[in-house]
Amino acid sequence: MSVPSAAAALGARLVDCRPGEGRLLFWAFTGFFLLLAGYYVLRPVREEMGVEIGPDKLQWAFTLTLAGMLAIVPLYGWAAARLRRRRLLATVFGITAAVLAGFQASIAGGASTAAALALFVWVSVFNLVVVSLFWTTMADRFEHAQARRLFGMIAAGGSSGALVGPTITALSVHAVGVHGLLLVSAALLMLSLLCLLQVVDRQPEVAAGQPLGGSIWAGLAEVAASPYLAMIGLLIVLQSVLGTFVYFEQARLVKAAALSAEARTQLFAAIDLAVNLLALGLQALLAGRLMQKLGVGLTLAAVPLLLLVPLAILAAMPVLTVLLLIQLLSRAGGHGLMRPAREALFTAVDRESRYKAKNVLDTVVSRAGDALGAWLHAAAGLATPGVALAAIPAALALAWLGRRLGRRYQRQVAGTAAADDAAKAAAS
Repeated sequence: MSVPSAAAALGARLVDCRPGEGRLLFWAFTGFFLLLAGYYVLRPVREEMGVEIGPDKLQWAFTLTLAGMLAIVPLYGWAAARLRRRRLLATVFGITAAVLAGFQASIAGGASTAAALALFVWVSVFNLVVVSLFWTTMADRFEHAQARRLFGMIAAGGSSGALVGPTITALSVHAVGVHGLLLVSAALLMLSLLCLLQVVDRQPEVAAGQPLGGSIWAGLAEVAASPYLAMIGLLIVLQSVLGTFVYFEQARLVKAAALSAEARTQLFAAIDLAVNLLALGLQALLAGRLMQKLGVGLTLAAVPLLLLVPLAILAAMPVLTVLLLIQLLSRAGGHGLMRPAREALFTAVDRESRYKAKNVLDTVVSRAGDALGAWLHAAAGLATPGVALAAIPAALALAWLGRRLGRRYQRQVAGTAAADDAAKAAAS
């Protein structure tokens, strides 16, 4: 039995994988595994660049990241309008790997502040771009019912890679150096590309491989014109702002704990490990079942509702332990439940929206939410209890919006199915 066949049989036992879907699930799972392994090899490098920049300047790094997104998105829109899907994937992944190789040469003798800032911004930009393109490919390839059943397991491939990537870094950094890790990451990205091309090659509709055409600004225009896409954008902004508030409070409380640099590094590593392990369990065992039984909307609402009690406790007891629990629930739930459900929303839109509007939402809108959260946190000047109290209505709004989106998703799917049936009837 070949590796894909064996993995397909295992996947069929773990999830509701139907005949003919196993190999596709294997290549999607493996592609996301390699993609996030490559990113998490780089994540410690990015954090080291953050130290070089200086913690008091990180909000400017967030702002420059947003500016980088605004520069990249028109170029991506231009490429999506003109390139076939295989070539679009190869171009985006190839450029990312080539830039990483260029940074490897520039920091081999030590990173200047300018180089550190550029690398920090690039890693933050490319991560969202390639992950967005990955999920766009998945939404383009899988149908509505398949997405609800299989996206949780595909997301679990990414969380598995998120566990392996830091391990690769820990075991190899002394051998290859910090700069050498950039080449390791580039190699993993190119292997991920090979897996994604297998997914694309199994697409039965030849027309889906054609260039999309249109303007490079079409994605922004579609988001502005579609209430459904605008609601997804608002969901992303609220989730980003809430996550940024928690991130900044974590930094404040960890600093107040007066831990050594080594102890802080161990703490952050333990948080990442716990987040990725919990997210993996949620994705593999719960996300698909929740979306099938409760629907996409309740799956989106579950995490912000779960955060309400620990946020109230943090307001009364502003201690690091409670904050770390919130961070664990927020990040693991975001990756494990909200992300697969959010990606399922895009199976109910047309192909152009998947490749253009979705990229704008996943990149520019997401980083805009990060930057907004960073500056709101700085401007408010609230102590930890005040931040926790401010986060509670944001979490309620996020849950409400998730439910609304779930209802809109069902109407979108029903409308698409009715249109398809009418087209078949007219053709017969």
